[in-house]
Amino acid sequence: MNTSHCCARLVALNTRSSFVKKYRRGWECRERYHTHEEHGELFTSCRPGGNYVKIGNFDVADDILRRKDDFGRDLEAFAVLNIYGKNLAPNEGKEWMKHRKVAAVTFTEKNADLVWCEALKEASQMLCYWLERAKKPIRTLAQDTQIFSLNVLAAAPFDRSYSFKGREEGKLRNEAIGSDAKDGASGYRDTIATIPQMILPMMIFGERKLRESWWLPNSWQNAGHAVANFRDYVTHLIDEERVAIAQGQATSPTWSRTSFNTDSSSESRAILIKDEIISDLIVFALASNDTTALTLAYILAELAAHASIQDWISEEIRHYTTTEDVTKWEYTTCIELKRCWAVMYETLRLSHPINQLVKNTGAKPRSITHKGATFLTPSHTTVEINLPSLSTMPSHCGSDRLEWNSKRFITSKHQYPDKFEDEKIPPDTSTFFAWAYSRLVCPGKRVSQAELIGALAALFRDHRVDPVTEVGETMQ
Repeated sequence: MNTSHCCARLVALNTRSSFVKKYRRGWECRERYHTHEEHGELFTSCRPGGNYVKIGNFDVADDILRRKDDFGRDLEAFAVLNIYGKNLAPNEGKEWMKHRKVAAVTFTEKNADLVWCEALKEASQMLCYWLERAKKPIRTLAQDTQIFSLNVLAAAPFDRSYSFKGREEGKLRNEAIGSDAKDGASGYRDTIATIPQMILPMMIFGERKLRESWWLPNSWQNAGHAVANFRDYVTHLIDEERVAIAQGQATSPTWSRTSFNTDSSSESRAILIKDEIISDLIVFALASNDTTALTLAYILAELAAHASIQDWISEEIRHYTTTEDVTKWEYTTCIELKRCWAVMYETLRLSHPINQLVKNTGAKPRSITHKGATFLTPSHTTVEINLPSLSTMPSHCGSDRLEWNSKRFITSKHQYPDKFEDEKIPPDTSTFFAWAYSRLVCPGKRVSQAELIGALAALFRDHRVDPVTEVGETMQ
């Protein structure tokens, strides 16, 4: 057994171009497998803030994900999410299990059904908004998909439904009525959009000092108000939910409803206090909003560049939906739309909104075995599983690995199947884990899938998206 004190090879970067290429935030998505092809499937990047072991091998990634006691989350990094109190992210052990149990109970098929219905409604409204502006290019794609996702997220926790208002329309409306008169949807969306951008000032100064310190920048003061507004907003909804539960009126599934039950007769029951519910809700919102919104924006951009795939999924959507009325589309339709699932999978393969799964060796050195050689990785070392590299490795993905081809995820008994039922989607495996897997699988996996497939179904049943060329551009 070969053992060294630093995992694999160290990367020395002496030129400015190399520094920008491999150290600038998000470089993994731009470089994909090329950096690992140059430096090896495992290499260590040394920075002033610490050492980072980059993983570009499926077997090693699988081993690290399964060794939960050796490679845990970086709790210090996640501590910035303790805005309101304890939550799922910055905890391990019993505390983590308590929050995870509640998440597992609330992220169910019933909740996915609710999200499916809301996604259909919101996507239909977003489509109408775009059609009204069809004579002009839509230049707010990512912002509009974020509003779409935020509105769906507002429905999931507390069964509240908001009408879609596009980025430009909402901005003009808020300017006209003033910031103090925003509706519930605008206030909720603005809060969720503000908090992640100002997470470090919140951690350093705290909510109260941000709000009350006149000498701080306005954007920082607004962040303090956003924290308070979200707490007030959610507290009001929680109080309404508790009254509805007490009166036997709460029947639809939501993220939070199972947390309100105060019956502690069962030792196995996971009960959260109000601040923990609020804290978990903000984490769920932050974690799921940008990821889903960005993925949808990527999907729409890819489909604009692949007109034949739009026809391909439209054929399937029309086969399973016999009416234009989206309120008639059952959740079972979501499972049947295999081509839409293939589009979602292929987009996540090439453009995953999260560049890496981040782990930490903790207080002890940890061993990593790669192709028969074992390396001892020092304590307090960050280990990053490089998703864009793994999904484009030449050894696993073929010669067309950098081409967006959603049909790679479809298998069939026949080359040209007569029945859509012949087509199948392969299950998640250790070589494709967009939502992670096993114990660490994303609790909102099914919900995010229902949201994305619902959006595709509503948008592409009867409509198409085309790219608009800028000056000097060709369609190619």
